[in-house]
Amino acid sequence: MRVEQARNSRVLTYVLGDRMVFPPGIPGFATQLGTEPQLLFLDQLKAIGRCPNLDLFLYTRGGNTDSVWPLVCLLREYCDRLTVIVPFRAHSGGTLICLGAHEIIMTEYAELSPIDPTTGNAFNPTDPTNPTNRFGISVEDVAAYFELAKDRAGITKEEHKLEVLKELVSGNRVHPLALGNVQRVYLQIRRLAERLLALHLDERGDKQRIERIVTALAEKFYSHVHAITRVEAKDLLGDWVRAPTDAERQPINDLFEGYAATLGLRDTFSLPEYMGDQLTRDLTALAAFIESSARSHVYRTTMKMSQRPMLPPNVQVQIPPGQPIPLGPWVTRNFEWGIQNVGWVANDAGV
Repeated sequence: MRVEQARNSRVLTYVLGDRMVFPPGIPGFATQLGTEPQLLFLDQLKAIGRCPNLDLFLYTRGGNTDSVWPLVCLLREYCDRLTVIVPFRAHSGGTLICLGAHEIIMTEYAELSPIDPTTGNAFNPTDPTNPTNRFGISVEDVAAYFELAKDRAGITKEEHKLEVLKELVSGNRVHPLALGNVQRVYLQIRRLAERLLALHLDERGDKQRIERIVTALAEKFYSHVHAITRVEAKDLLGDWVRAPTDAERQPINDLFEGYAATLGLRDTFSLPEYMGDQLTRDLTALAAFIESSARSHVYRTTMKMSQRPMLPPNVQVQIPPGQPIPLGPWVTRNFEWGIQNVGWVANDAGV
């Protein structure tokens, strides 16, 4: 692998797709950080063997933060120095992974993000349009609600603060236990970030620096979708964030372009275009890779897709008995899909 040659390291890639789809809701083209691949990482690292320099080539929009700590600790067990290479996006949980590395290499278009989480549990508000779905609650949205009451509305008396809280939980808006979960997750995410930074910073000597970094990432960007550029990351984190060298730049870009093309990151998958005039069609979607020069795994979903016409009201079409309604461009279509297989599988083809 050219990145290994340029860096004199071993490279492990963790690329999680986020391809857009039309119509929305088609599964298989995007996935998030999770605990499921933990044993795959162990297999990869055993195949690679312990090495002086290990690079994690990372692309993700985030996911389950519970997966971050065991992954970072496992990676560090197999190397003397861990570097995270961010070719484009390492958002949310991906940013947390970066905090546990000795070094972060970011391209000129790379992005980190704030780490303020959105919580979800059985006490979250129900979606009125879909009772089986519950809305997520942003930790920082709750904090901003109380800051709004205090700073903008001037509510400072304790009895008035209590009324602000009552207003939030009244009428089944937000269950009190959901707010308790918000506070628990807020404390958990801060503690996780502190522990990750303490893996390579002095927990006592760098206490103020760690606190400043964690507070900034958890509270001070005011938007979970803010893209933290390399310049901002370097200002916040320090010299352990850097740009690729001349020798590293092209191999990193080429490797990412290979994944971007395979996962279709630049293109929206259009089911109507894919189906054409066929009533049913098989579809295989790729959503993620875990790879090294030793082995490869891909997250793959196989589905049976179908479409059927839906005529506008009061429209009649004369067709021979037993023949389906023609799928002309004027016909509204209803799409359905059934998942046949989904999960991580060994991959012989590579990117």
